Amino acid sequence: MNKIHLRAFPAAVVLFALVNVALAYGLNATGANKPKQLTLAAVKSSNYETRGEGPWVWWVARTYLSQPAPDVVILGSSQMGSAVFSAEAEHRGVNVDTCDQREVTRLSEILSHTAGLNPRVFNFAMGGAMASDHLLVAESLFKGDHKPKVAIIGVNPRDFIDNSLPSASATDCFHFLEPYADLHNLARVSYNDNFGYFDYLIKQKLPLKQITAIIRGDTPPSLANQPTFTNPEAKGVLNVDKKEKKPVDTQVLQAISGSAQDVKKGQWLIPHSPPYLFMDNTAEYVKRYKKANPPCLKGQEAYFAELLSYLKSQNIKTIVVGMPSMQKNRALLPQTFWDEFRDYLATNCERNGAYFVDLFDDKRFVETTHYLDTVHLNRWGGAQLLSIIADELSKQKEFVAGLPKTDNTRTINNESIAGKDAPIWH
Repeated sequence: MNKIHLRAFPAAVVLFALVNVALAYGLNATGANKPKQLTLAAVKSSNYETRGEGPWVWWVARTYLSQPAPDVVILGSSQMGSAVFSAEAEHRGVNVDTCDQREVTRLSEILSHTAGLNPRVFNFAMGGAMASDHLLVAESLFKGDHKPKVAIIGVNPRDFIDNSLPSASATDCFHFLEPYADLHNLARVSYNDNFGYFDYLIKQKLPLKQITAIIRGDTPPSLANQPTFTNPEAKGVLNVDKKEKKPVDTQVLQAISGSAQDVKKGQWLIPHSPPYLFMDNTAEYVKRYKKANPPCLKGQEAYFAELLSYLKSQNIKTIVVGMPSMQKNRALLPQTFWDEFRDYLATNCERNGAYFVDLFDDKRFVETTHYLDTVHLNRWGGAQLLSIIADELSKQKEFVAGLPKTDNTRTINNESIAGKDAPIWH
């Protein structure tokens, strides 16, 4: 019996090798091993569409691909999201659904009044997003007739050094968008251990490991039962009262920051006129900033540098905004970190033709008025931020040269609508 087993083993090895060689030849011949194309049809073919609920990255991709290409996109984490969503809800005078109401009409109107511009602006900000997630979004979605002209990227130390992040490969965005991006040069810094990197190499080299992806085609992978940085327990949709559609004060920060579960429309609404509320979240950031140089920092810096390089290669003009925070939050990190962080951002922006706007400790953001907590801006702080961004964008004549000019007509659903009070595009 042992002799039979010994003879069968070499045969099995040879057969395994032959199958992989045959599959590899087929994949190379058809180009199936190249990054896939993320289309609206692919996004809607997922089981999230059937259920009408899904993770934030699915909602963002679905919404972006469902609409005409914007002229300007805003990228960032919950820090950018809190500012933009809160200011936008106040501007519209209605509660804003963070799932799919992502046009920033407030910035468009400011630019219309101050610079004679009328761009469509899309808000990509997602709670928990890291610098690596922005590259995955850009490489997956900024293609063909959905390529924007200008990208505005809000950055903060947490987007690079969150001590609770194992690696770039741990996020929802990575699992969902990795098939559509070319991360070959970043693979080594995408994983927190050699096992993860080795598994990546196996998937790249052994076609048998790619069978599931081949069968799935362009359909995005499901995040079901997949623990991630923003959803560590791999939970599904929240059980909430389906009749209750009003935003609750305690839900505002969750709506902005991003629930860890799959979400449905109407679950997380940003109120248009909430009262002034403040929460001291210093304890949370003591944990996030426990080490100023955690293992994930090297990978996040590599991803961000690649993001700026990619946007430059696509001729997408880029503004990087150092997001404001309260002094007690900034003080959690040593001055040496801030010096190195500023230098890193300024150097990489200059290298890639991006414009760096440093608002980290800008005194125009008043601590007793503009903040929800020590890092997130409220509707008044958000309005201040968008005004500053509009002013800085207007200064860059090369950046705004390709943006549409203001007139009295907007095209919505292929219909021309006169007047500056045209309905909100969504």
